[in-house]
Amino acid sequence: MLRPLGDGLMSGMSTFCRRWPAIGREDGFTLIELLVVIVLVGITSAMFAATLSAVVNRSMVVQDQNILQTSVRATLNQLVSDARDASYGDTTVPIISYTSNSISFYSPDRLQHMRRIKYWVDGTSADWFLKRQVTTSTNTGGPPWNGIGSDTGPIETLFDSIQNPTTIFQYCTSTPRDMALSPTNPTSPQLITWQCTAPATAANLKTVVAQVGVASNPSSTTYYYGAVATLRWNAS
Repeated sequence: MLRPLGDGLMSGMSTFCRRWPAIGREDGFTLIELLVVIVLVGITSAMFAATLSAVVNRSMVVQDQNILQTSVRATLNQLVSDARDASYGDTTVPIISYTSNSISFYSPDRLQHMRRIKYWVDGTSADWFLKRQVTTSTNTGGPPWNGIGSDTGPIETLFDSIQNPTTIFQYCTSTPRDMALSPTNPTSPQLITWQCTAPATAANLKTVVAQVGVASNPSSTTYYYGAVATLRWNAS
């Protein structure tokens, strides 16, 4: 049976009219819903910021420590090279002075100059540095050397953040094969704790032991590095 066209049209118009108020409404979130969202976003943002800050700070600490360790290794290698070649070019004792945190000696360069080399710890309780000063002779070939009567050369800061500024160097009358680890400190974190006889004079000094602890900041771990240099010089 066919329905009259007018009935369908009127039914459609009636449905549209009922829906029109709903279409025209502009309802949104309630104030309570907005406050909850704002609080949650704030908490999440704070957690993310704290995590990001911790990651960045840790990354900077690791980077600073790596740079410091590289500088320490390079410095100890340089010290060993300088000390092994210690000589005045004749039978003169090449060691000028030596203490637990400084050493000064003569060592030639490859251009036949004589160098007066000094390594020492400098700084304050806030930060300790290892420095190097090289004074080069004005003549070449052999002694007598001119211009190295005192430490007048340029000063270079090698690295900082030293944690044991008073005990960088140790001196022995023996060579490494005759030295032993100290039994009085078997659990020391230091890599080298040698037991040896200290020289009575510079002429008896055979081996220089360097041991240094460094930390990039007060809260980071202290890492210890060591090196041993046997002097090739002898009076004969």
